Amino acid sequence: MKNLKLIALFFFILINFLLAQRMGRFSSDEIEHRHKGFDERFFYSIWLNPVQYEENLILNYHIRYDLLLFEKAPGDTFKAKVKVILELSSSDILAPIRNIDEVVIKSTDFNQTISKDAYFISNFSLNVPNKKFKATLTLFDETRNKEISIKNFDIDLNDTSSFEPVFIKADDINHLNSENLKNRFYNFLPFSPEKYLLVLPDGEDFSSIEIKDDFVNYKLSNKISTGFRYSIFDLDTLDLIEGEYQLKYSSSTKTKTFFVRWISKPEYLKNPERAIKILKYLFENTNDFEKSTGNQKEMVRKFYSLWKKFDPTPKTPFNELMAEFYRRADFASNEFRSVSQPDGALTDRGKIYLIYGKPDSVERSFSKDGRAIEIWTYNSSRNLKFTFFDENKNGNFILQQ
Repeated sequence: MKNLKLIALFFFILINFLLAQRMGRFSSDEIEHRHKGFDERFFYSIWLNPVQYEENLILNYHIRYDLLLFEKAPGDTFKAKVKVILELSSSDILAPIRNIDEVVIKSTDFNQTISKDAYFISNFSLNVPNKKFKATLTLFDETRNKEISIKNFDIDLNDTSSFEPVFIKADDINHLNSENLKNRFYNFLPFSPEKYLLVLPDGEDFSSIEIKDDFVNYKLSNKISTGFRYSIFDLDTLDLIEGEYQLKYSSSTKTKTFFVRWISKPEYLKNPERAIKILKYLFENTNDFEKSTGNQKEMVRKFYSLWKKFDPTPKTPFNELMAEFYRRADFASNEFRSVSQPDGALTDRGKIYLIYGKPDSVERSFSKDGRAIEIWTYNSSRNLKFTFFDENKNGNFILQQ
């Protein structure tokens, strides 16, 4: 009888566990952002002991819209309900410090709810004891009943020399004490066309700094005066492309790691083999890339160098033309794919779209035997026309010469 009760209890627990999984109650992901495990869908930055605020810890977080499940609400509105939980624990305190943001995110544009570029941004502004904490940041999507936790990370307010590099937009230099700035700083340098400044603590250690990796070694000493006790450096002229860098901030061997990250990086660029494959549309010879056995950092440098000759802003590392090309590749990859070619960027329509962009007009008709025909016209200053024919009725349109 006792064994039967144990068996019954086991099956009761198993069934409830499976039901909970099906309902999403135990659906949980853990992600790590501190260094290379960065996830651009949900990330945070921290500012320790900011001199312009009363709080000694500012933590902002970014949630990308497409990570959430939006429900249709009255009045042509889409709504997502989330909880963001920051928990700080320490061996010196009995109970963890817990802070919860309950947020309703609304949008009137469905496309925004699935966007990879739109973010909800907020912050925790806290006064906490000067201790070393183990922190956990958790996002709970109430609509989907799904939880995402960022792997534990340390926040050290006990060590006065502890800090995180802070990057702000150059336009925000005159708004260092603004409440809005709490949402607009990063612990990494965003790779973008906008200008950013590096903000470090005040002191002799930061009278001059070095930024280096395997390819660059920059020395900075042109501090910007703001009236606040900070060491602030202009990064505008530095060729800092995506990657990991070392920040040396004193005459000793002290270093700090930071990253340059492209937050809204086109998906096509995240796969080097795919990104190189479509270079044939623009460059005659890409054999050096395809046959190269160099390391990843070297390949990235070489890739950016190749695009440099087509850079409309060559004095900055961000190449707007390259970014636009691969945004088009993302669109073409999904829009023009077919059964025979799952990557629409490699089709004839994809090639024309990548080179010329969106046509001014598209006319679709059918031949006598039911094959689809598309005519793309580019009127503005180019007067170009391209005709595509779905010869095999499989959705793969062939450019007619």
